[in-house]
Amino acid sequence: MRELKYGGQIVPGDFIAISDGNHINFGWYAGNGRGTLQYYPMRGPVRCYADYESWLNMSNEEKRKNPWASKRFEKGFTTKCLWKSFINSVHKTRVMKLTNVEEIFTEQEDIQDYQESKEVMIKLNLVKQ
Repeated sequence: MRELKYGGQIVPGDFIAISDGNHINFGWYAGNGRGTLQYYPMRGPVRCYADYESWLNMSNEEKRKNPWASKRFEKGFTTKCLWKSFINSVHKTRVMKLTNVEEIFTEQEDIQDYQESKEVMIKLNLVKQ
């Protein structure tokens, strides 16, 4: 759990906005590392799930030719399959917890990306419906 100036306390699975250089990233709070804040980028879970579905549809021969994916998905689709991003300089004002995300995003593509990402996070039991 981490306390923020904007949005209060966050717990893993909360949707956040992250100030990163000259732009804002969006993602799912994953936790704290050694002096870092870790998060799953918004589109990351969707891409990883698509990789998993592709792997499921591979023949055994194709899976043997792709040992990295086979090792990645040998226990099914879990949080270990997702990649994380992080920020080093964690300040109370650099991250914001977002609620009612569909009202914040104005582009339909962003809303769709968020909804698809949320579906994957629900499958992983990281986000409640």
